[in-house]
Amino acid sequence: MKGISILLSVTPLVSIIILNWNGDLHIHRCIEYVLMQSYTNIEIIIVDNASTDGSLQRIKEKHPNFLYIENHINRGYATGMNQGIKSSKGEFIVPLNQDVCLHKNFIAECVCRMEMNVKIGAIGGRVYSWINDQLTNIISKGGDGKFCLRKRFQACSGIKTEKETYVFGAAGSFPFFRRKTLEDICQNTGDYYDEMYETGWEDLDLFFRMHLRGWKCLFVPSAYGWHVGSGSVGGKDTLLSKPFNYKVRILRNRYFTIIKNLPLRTLIWLFPWLALAEICMIPYFLFYSPSTLLALIKAYYLTILKLSSVIQKRIRIMKNIKVDQDYLKQFFIKF
Repeated sequence: MKGISILLSVTPLVSIIILNWNGDLHIHRCIEYVLMQSYTNIEIIIVDNASTDGSLQRIKEKHPNFLYIENHINRGYATGMNQGIKSSKGEFIVPLNQDVCLHKNFIAECVCRMEMNVKIGAIGGRVYSWINDQLTNIISKGGDGKFCLRKRFQACSGIKTEKETYVFGAAGSFPFFRRKTLEDICQNTGDYYDEMYETGWEDLDLFFRMHLRGWKCLFVPSAYGWHVGSGSVGGKDTLLSKPFNYKVRILRNRYFTIIKNLPLRTLIWLFPWLALAEICMIPYFLFYSPSTLLALIKAYYLTILKLSSVIQKRIRIMKNIKVDQDYLKQFFIKF
């Protein structure tokens, strides 16, 4: 890229927050690739969620100058990343999964794009597969192109494009955020990542609130990395194959996101597809994965338990929308 061959007159600090939970298999290589970045004005923050595999100790021995946040229990993705964001000082922030390797020019590419347009709140890059010890040229599932949403309220990524394009969101494993965007979201909608979500859908919820505040997300194919995928849950990368409690959170958090973030007119527009999805899920799960049907029933129950809190969040979010009620429609495609 031509832009990164020219030294920037100002090199803003970039904070890289790596969330570790028993990540000994991958996190050391993840850190190695962070330290190989061509853009050098970075700070590295390790948030550890009560790892028991010795990974934290090994990182601290090798990298004593990192900033460390050590939790005595696993506080989940949302809380862990929020701790890192609050402790960071960078103008830009990268919440980084422990099982990701970034290309050496990833940060430089993203900083250049951010500097070109102050309306860009987040950047997403192309995601290749990290398989065993190999950083492959195989594009990971959902890692290529235009990230949008299905009308049944499910992420739809991997629509191939070779061009930079505005999208709904970035790959959750290594998004690149403007701090000003995250602070605006937090001040006006209550959270960076919503800690009620724990793990699952917290990134989609954040992107919803980002768009409602008028910020843009840009897909930059030349800013890329490699991701193992579901590294913290044993490599299981479909809902039906994930552990029961994880399935419950995913399903519950989907309902949280619908209730919190859809303006009324958008919700009415989507209602036929949402209703059809609810009707279809029960026989589908019953036939293919009865345990997932049980997870769905529990998700209903937990959503009802938290309904008052979710509605309070919705009221605050809707009061602070900066876009037209129909703005989100552009990001929804096929059923």
